[in-house]
Formats: sequence, C-alpha cells, structure tokens
Amino acid sequence: MPIYTQTGRLRDIEPDDADGEARVEKFLRTARERFRVASESEALIRAAYVSDMAFYSGDQWPSGIIEERRRFDRPYLTINRLPQFCHQVMNEQRQARPQIQINPKGGGATVDTATILQGLTRHIEVASDAEIAYDTAFQCQVIGGFGCFRVVTEFADDESMDQEIRIRRILNPCTVYFDPTCQEPDYSDADYAFIVHDLKKEEYQAAYPDSQMAGLSDFRSIGDDEREWFEGGGIRIAEYFPVEKQTRKLVQLDDGSVVFDDELPEDAVIAVANGDPITRDVQVRRVRWAKINAREILEESQWLGRWIPIIPVLGEELIVSGKRQLSGVVRHAKGSQQQYNYQRTALVEAIALAPKAPWVAEEGQLEGHEEVWETSNRRNWAVLPYKGVTDSSGHALPAPQRNYAEPPIAAVTQAVAQADNDLKSTTGIYDPSLGAQGPQQSGRAIGLLQKQGGIANFGYIDNLSRAIRHLGRILVDLAPKIYNQPGRVVRIVKPDQTHELVTLNQPFEQNPGSGVIKIYDLDVGKYDVTVSVGPGYESKRQEFVASVLQLVQSAPQLAALIMDLVVRNMDWPGANEIADRIKKTLPPQLQEGEEAPGQQNIPPEVQQKLEQLLQQQAALTEQLNQATNAVESRRMELESRERIAGIQAETQLVIAQLKAESAEGIELLRQEIGSVKHRLELLHSDRPLEEEVPGAQQEPLAA
Repeated sequence: MPIYTQTGRLRDIEPDDADGEARVEKFLRTARERFRVASESEALIRAAYVSDMAFYSGDQWPSGIIEERRRFDRPYLTINRLPQFCHQVMNEQRQARPQIQINPKGGGATVDTATILQGLTRHIEVASDAEIAYDTAFQCQVIGGFGCFRVVTEFADDESMDQEIRIRRILNPCTVYFDPTCQEPDYSDADYAFIVHDLKKEEYQAAYPDSQMAGLSDFRSIGDDEREWFEGGGIRIAEYFPVEKQTRKLVQLDDGSVVFDDELPEDAVIAVANGDPITRDVQVRRVRWAKINAREILEESQWLGRWIPIIPVLGEELIVSGKRQLSGVVRHAKGSQQQYNYQRTALVEAIALAPKAPWVAEEGQLEGHEEVWETSNRRNWAVLPYKGVTDSSGHALPAPQRNYAEPPIAAVTQAVAQADNDLKSTTGIYDPSLGAQGPQQSGRAIGLLQKQGGIANFGYIDNLSRAIRHLGRILVDLAPKIYNQPGRVVRIVKPDQTHELVTLNQPFEQNPGSGVIKIYDLDVGKYDVTVSVGPGYESKRQEFVASVLQLVQSAPQLAALIMDLVVRNMDWPGANEIADRIKKTLPPQLQEGEEAPGQQNIPPEVQQKLEQLLQQQAALTEQLNQATNAVESRRMELESRERIAGIQAETQLVIAQLKAESAEGIELLRQEIGSVKHRLELLHSDRPLEEEVPGAQQEPLAA
C-alpha cells in the first residue's frame, strides 16, 4: 500500500527544547491511547470482516471436519455460490453509478461557478480513476460489511509547485481505524482516524534513516501499551488525523453579513439587538496530519480541509448490546452456503462414491479364495469359488450373498434444492435476477422479480451514495484552498466527457470585445452537494436517441428541428461533424450558443437596428401571408364555379340526349348544345354567372 505524504509542513510541535519534547510525548501518548481504544472497539467488526472475506474466497469448511474427511479419504466439495450473488449487487452498482451534483446555496454563489466546481470534480474523478476507489470500497462493503477510500493532495507533476486533488482507494479497510464515538453514517463527526502501514525493518530504515526506532534491534522492548504497533518483527507507522476544535466568535454586521471577530474590517458596524452586539461562539474544526510511529513524529503538516479525508462505505449497520456491527451480503448467507456444500458432497458420496454392496458369508467359506473375494467389487470375475461348509447339525450352508442397500438419492436431492432456496432467501436474489427462467412466463412478471432483487439490496448502493455525497462536500471545501492561485488554468470535464480549460480566481472577458467580465472565484459562496443515482451518461445518450427517434416517427415535422441533437448522440465516427452540418441548416433562433460568421461582437446600436429590421420583416411576412391567402381563396372560388358549371352542362347534355330519341327533338338538341357552350365560355370571365348569362338558372329544359 502506498504511504502518502501531505505537503505544507507544520512546525508548532518542536522537540528541540524541554517543552517541545513534552508536547511531542503528550501528542504521541494521546495517539497511542486513541489507537488502542479504536482497535479494541472495532475488534469484533474486523474479525467478522476477515471471516467473511475468507468464506467468500472459498474457505467454507470447518478445519476439524476437513481433517476428519481427509483421514478417511472422504470428499469435501466447495460449490461456491456466493460470488454469483455478490457480483449481482456489485455489477448493478457499476451500471448505476452515483453522480455528484453541486448546487449554489448562497453567500454569493452562482450557477456558473457551481457548474465549474462540478466540472472540476469530474476532472478529479477522471484523473484519479475514482471508479476504482468506489468499486473497491463497494466490494469490501458487500462482502465484508465495510470499505473505505480517501482523498489526497499531490503535486501536479515533477516540475510544478501546483497541487492537485486525487481520490485513492484503500485496498484493505482493516488498516483504517476511526473514532468509535462518531455517530454520523459517513463518520464526518469523527475526532480522529488512523491509516496504518506495517513495514519491514529494512524498508523502514531506508525510508527514515535518522529515526531512533530504525536502530532498535528488539521492537517488543518498547512496552505493553505499544504492542499493537509491532507485528511479526516489523515496524508499524500510521498516518494520524487528529481534529482540533477552536472556539471563535462570529459577529453579525449591520448589513446582515457575518464575520469572525478577528477578521473584522476597520469600518465594520456591528449589528445590535436589545443594546447588545449580535454574536455567537462557533466551534471551528482544524484537521492535522502526522506520520508517526510509537515513539516519534516522522512527518507532519496541516490538512487544509474541515473533515478527515477518509470516507467509509458501510454495509448494514446495527447496534447490539452497545456494540456496532457491520455486515454485508455474505454474513447471513454463510449457513445456507455451508448447507449447500454439505448436501452436494453427500449427493456425490451417495451416487459416485458409495461403497459396493458387501458380501455376507459364513466363517470358513472363503478360506483359500480370499484374494478373489477381496477384489470381487473391483474386478469382474467369471467364477467366485467358495468352500462349502455345514452347520453343527450337518446341513450345508447357503452360498455367500450380497447385502444390498439403496442410497437415499431422492432425499439428498431435495435437501440440495432446499439449500439452494435458502441461499436465494438470505441474499434476496432470485432466479430472474440470476438470468434463470422461472415459472413466470410474462416479461412483466420477470421484470418485477428482477426489480425486487435490486430493491432487496439497494441499501448498499444507497450507503455508497452517502459516502460519495460526503466526498463531494470534502472536494467543495478543499478545492478553493488547493486551486487558489490567481489565473490558474484548470481542466473541467462536462457531462458528455468533453474537456474545457477555464481560468480561476481572475477576471476575464468572456468574449473578446464584448465588455462582459466574468470571474470564477471558488472561495466565494456556499454550495450544496447532492448525489443522483442512475444510468451513466453513455446509457442516457442511448436512451435519448431511442426516445427521440420514436418521437420523430409520431411527429415527422420535428425531425428537421432536432435531428442535429440525435446525430450528435450517436456512437459512430463523424457523428459530430454531421451534426454540425445539420445544425447550420436550422433557423437562426435555434442556433444556440453560436453566432453566424460575420455577426460576432455586434455593437449595441447595430443590434438594435437589426432587431427593428427583423420586426419589419415579420410584419411584411404577415401581410404577404394574408395576401397569399386571399389569392388562394379567389382561385379556389373560380375552380369551384367551373366544376359546378361543368356538372350542370353534363346534366343538360344527358337530358338533351334523351330528347334526341325522337326526330322532333333533334333541332331542340342543337339549340341546347349551343346554349351550354356559350355559358361555358362566359364562365372564364370574372363576372358572376347570373350577370353573364341572364336567365341561365331560370330557363328550364323541356321535358
């Protein structure tokens, strides 16, 4: 395990004089006492953790039973089902990763700065491979009941004095010792914590050659109260995080703001209520860091944050008889798993390793043929000779007979099935969640059972969310103190994993020539931290594409307006370039966040004139639409007249044809046809039909 060193050396403990030596001894004596208390208080938790980890890894048979079975050459099978159940919970967490959300709370906080803080947090997570720290802690939580990860500060590179915040995993959470009196589920109220490291003597001497402890030959001569610090002839060193609380007076000013009395401006006016200044005492936390052994302070510095930078991830937490207990999925499934191993082993013995039916023979019948009969269960002898004997009355005794016994295969099989059900019951994970087809045939029923398995173990993911929320608080508190250089350029990561460089703690012009000045000051304002649990950004992108394509199918007119967003979220090469081209075809009002070429940095007076022209254009467009509608209405009216007149003409021609059946009506038919043709010609004029053809509607045809 790496041993981290914090920067920013602290030297208010000086061992150069008698008082300094006394303070160092008091500091170390307090540390040793705290370590002893933490070790004794968590002894049962740590023992249970080690037992669960060993059981999960396959050490599932009691040692006494193993020795007994080995002595008689009997099997002891381990059919380890627990990894399958634990992976179900752990992989569900990897699919629904908690995401830190930072929101402005007050005191000058802005949405833009909150966005920068959240992007900086993502950058810290990406640069730290924080998912490894989360996954390791969650794995330890699910299997053994608790896990941990930590926050450290490191130099950006070997040629820089700038520091970076990093999130690191703690592979073995048993090396972490917390204040046992803390009450919060994230241990944010702990007054101290340790991370211990056991080094060999050679490693210790190479790292700290000037240490007094490095020259001691017998590490057990220190004293009984220090025996916890020495294991197997090595030297135990610890990173010690004590919290010091300082009482400070908070003063309210007449403008409503508050400030500590030792930071009052010269012209400050203190608010008064009932003749007394409005003040109150505040406990301010200060976290120190020291690397120590049982006798010395090897290194020390001031931790810049308010909280101890170690974040626990707890499993199921119970208080039994005043003692804290932490358990994971394995704890309550041990009995079921052992029962499963026993029953599967018994089934194998009953079927494959059951002894052959023995022979029952009278004494003396096998005399002279012992070798044949001893191998009769292993070799297929054609003849089994035996010696005939008689009883006391002279009667011949029967030949040797087999003593058959039927193994209880059915009963053992039923017991195996019951053990399997017990495993599912104790873990809360059933066949549908494990990918097995159950009796439920409908997809809805299977989905509900899968959801039930997730709900049964959702508490573990929820506890991880609490831990990550506390991590967010630590990062928001620590970032203004680490990234505090004026003009420092940092990288932020957006939700779509694209990167952007931003300048902190220094005013800058957002767009050159615009006159808009902005500043991202991380030290101004207060921010809340929340955590969202759900699919990651990549899963959400895929869901977005699928949902929008369904929307386009039902409303095709929207395709041209949103297709650039759909293409940008597709996972294939060139998607962004195609989306950019599609976006250029959108109306100007949908060109979000971008200005057309040649229109950047438009002066205000030109912008006002442009808006007036756009308004005039809108008015003219409305008038043109009205005129177009009037012309369209007139055209439709004329077309309707022509259709009506044509129908009337056809009707009159049919009637005239009927009249032509008689010789007397031929002349009348000719007159009617001429009249119809004349009226059709008049329909192409703009005058009403009644005016063009007087009496056209009143002139009936002769029957």
